[in-house]
Amino acid sequence: MNWTSEPDTLGAMSTLSPNAPPDGQFAFELVKLLLQVAWADDEVAPAEADALLAYGRKSSLSQDKLELLGQCLAGLAPLPAPNLGFLKERRLDVMRAVKELLMSDLTVAEEEEAILEQISTLLR
Repeated sequence: MNWTSEPDTLGAMSTLSPNAPPDGQFAFELVKLLLQVAWADDEVAPAEADALLAYGRKSSLSQDKLELLGQCLAGLAPLPAPNLGFLKERRLDVMRAVKELLMSDLTVAEEEEAILEQISTLLR
C-alpha cells in the first residue's frame, strides 16, 4: 500500500466540517475510533486505509500521528483508544464518518454492523 499518495476516497468524511477542517483534537480522536471500525472485521480494505489516510492529511494531523495511523493500518502498531467522551460532543459527525468509512469498500461485514450499533449506543 502506498502511504504517500493522496487518494480522493473521503466522501462524507471530507464534509465533517464544511467551512473549515476539523480541529486537531477532534480529528485525531475520530481517527482513533475509525481505526477500531476499520479493524472490526479483522482486516482493513485498501479503500478504508486510503480514506483514513486522506482524512488524516486533510485534517492536518501531525507527521507523527500520520505515521502512527499508517502503522496501525498496516497492523504494525496497537490501536490507540479513542476518547468517546470527547467524541460525544459531535455525535452526528462521528456517526456520519463511521458510516462513510464502513461503506468505503462497498461491503459491510457483520462485525462492522455490530460495531456501528455499539458506537451509536456509546455516544448517547
